[in-house]
Amino acid sequence: MNDHTPPNRDPFARFARFYDADYRDYDDDLDAIKHLAKQSGNPILELGCGTGRVLLPLAAAGRVVTGVDISPALLQVVREKLQGASYANRVTLHEADLRTFDLPTKTFSFAFCTSNTLMHLTTPADQLAVLRNVHRHLQPGGLLFIDLFNPDIGRLLDVNGVQELADQWQDKTSGAQIYKWSVRTLDLADQLQDTLFIYEEILPDGGVRRTACPFTLRFLWRNEAELMLQAAGFTVEAVWGDFEGSRYGNGSEHLILLATK
Repeated sequence: MNDHTPPNRDPFARFARFYDADYRDYDDDLDAIKHLAKQSGNPILELGCGTGRVLLPLAAAGRVVTGVDISPALLQVVREKLQGASYANRVTLHEADLRTFDLPTKTFSFAFCTSNTLMHLTTPADQLAVLRNVHRHLQPGGLLFIDLFNPDIGRLLDVNGVQELADQWQDKTSGAQIYKWSVRTLDLADQLQDTLFIYEEILPDGGVRRTACPFTLRFLWRNEAELMLQAAGFTVEAVWGDFEGSRYGNGSEHLILLATK
């Protein structure tokens, strides 16, 4: 057994080889984002594009998309997927911090930040910096879509300190059986959830390899998120509880905000 956790300045490098398999069945947000992108028109900006889970289908559908991400490892996965793709000329990638990126284009019609990406900024000041930065990259009337999890206190407390088996699959390349373990620790006062994903690989020769992927999320309450958007210069147009546009409420799984410049 060994703990395969090489030191790396890229905080998401450890995720890179697991990400696509881990999210292989997740496309809940795709139709809503595709619809908003089509309505808004080009060009489009994704904040935290990762391995291209959403960015690439948008480009394949004819959208002109720029993706920004701080992780060179995740962006390398996107570049490999783009090799030979007929829509590659519609994709631009930038390795940059969401708080400070500065793109030549400041006339994006639609920007989106899905899968809790904004929560990876763990202070209110940093989250506000992201919103202000995307605001200056949008054209007047441009739309911003933000997808966060709904900080339901009951659910947060239920998983606090509990190690659970979150998923399992077989790696097609190595033949390893992969088990994904999850442990979450809650800090209600600072609105933080420390998360540890452990990817445990049972190799064909019987060996075991573990990769620990820790990260912290800062969750937002609805009113706080709306005030933060307003402070960044946006007008909040809608707050959804799911990707079908249902009204946000106590039992909602998501906290989704749509705002215009």
